Amino acid sequence: MDSKRAVELGAKVMALQALMIAYVTDGRTSAQPAEYRELYSDVTIDLEEAKYANPNPHNSLEVLMAFCKLQEMTTYASRRVYIQELYSDILLDLKRKQRHAPSPRGWEKANTALGDELTPVRSQWLKAKNFIFSATPDFENSIKESINSIESSLMILLNSPNGTLGKIIKNANLDTDIERLISQAYGYASNKSFVRHGGTSDSTLSKAEAEFFLEFAATAIIYITQKLKPRKP
Repeated sequence: MDSKRAVELGAKVMALQALMIAYVTDGRTSAQPAEYRELYSDVTIDLEEAKYANPNPHNSLEVLMAFCKLQEMTTYASRRVYIQELYSDILLDLKRKQRHAPSPRGWEKANTALGDELTPVRSQWLKAKNFIFSATPDFENSIKESINSIESSLMILLNSPNGTLGKIIKNANLDTDIERLISQAYGYASNKSFVRHGGTSDSTLSKAEAEFFLEFAATAIIYITQKLKPRKP
């Protein structure tokens, strides 16, 4: 995606957010539901073409309002925060593209592999990237999301929604040595303080480790999808 398209998509996303916020606060009009449905469809298509997962499950403003009430978002402020956070990772990445900031080497290929039934995993994958390159980086959470993206891919492709990487990878029939590498990466993340669990001492993880695991996860995702994902005729 070039800078111009990133700007255009970012503007559409923010326009969609503005409609959502207006409807669930004090700016509701009768024309908004129809306008929202049309814009929601456009944004969903544009996000898919740009290899993002649409994090917004609300295909109508009425559904959004019902959700806010169900979740007991009783204040306008809580509703605004929820809506702003929905697209925060995508908007951050789009800003990076507007500034021509390069993506990690394996990013595009892995992101392409996360299509069809694996599209929801793109949200985890994007978080892993953003945790490294945001203004306030969080390397521990980046490593966690990188490993989680591998785990989620296996869970979906092996139809094991309640499994864990350490258990279900044995059913994937991968190359033995590669299976061991992926399992060791999962074990590393599980054992390191503040990654998958809490810790009692200061973390020593740096950008170097976070970038390593982002690239490792990319390679693992590409390999796993090539081995397990049904090939299209």
